[in-house]
Amino acid sequence: MTPTGNGRRARRGAALGVGVAWIACAAASAQTAAEVRGGLMVGNHTATAAGLEWVPEHSYEIRITRQVHPGIAVSAGYSRTSFGCEAGFCRGSEPTVTGDHAGVGAELSRGPVWARVGALYGAIRVGSGGEDPVAGLGLEAGAGIRIPVGRLRFGPGVSWRWMAADTPSRSDHAVALGIDLGVRLELH
Repeated sequence: MTPTGNGRRARRGAALGVGVAWIACAAASAQTAAEVRGGLMVGNHTATAAGLEWVPEHSYEIRITRQVHPGIAVSAGYSRTSFGCEAGFCRGSEPTVTGDHAGVGAELSRGPVWARVGALYGAIRVGSGGEDPVAGLGLEAGAGIRIPVGRLRFGPGVSWRWMAADTPSRSDHAVALGIDLGVRLELH
């Protein structure tokens, strides 16, 4: 499957966002961290008329975070959201719903516990056929714990994403719920 124009734009936007965050944080590297999270997501895409689908697929995110105040940080990054679909209009073809998004957000932390909210921009595709998706806005939230091991932080988390899933002929959305495991490197 070749990336669509909107998918390429979302990945370029994410790369640009991460690059800008990296440059902005270079002078304050003691307050900067890079994080990779990966796990499983389930979800619902309104155009499929399937409801919440319990067909997990692998999803991941990559983020650069900068602490702006003790316990408060801003972040920018890229997320790949995927979940399966078996009911509704998915019967017989069982496609994977996939989203590529650039994101920015804010994170609160206290000790090992963290919570994050943010905005997303990107596109959602159902399977490999059909109309090209139109990029749109979305929201995300997540929470978890981080266990320190030297400069690394490991820990589980949960996430929620609401994403516009429009095409030229329809206005739709997708919602995804996930569990993941993260590795964070504190850049001192």
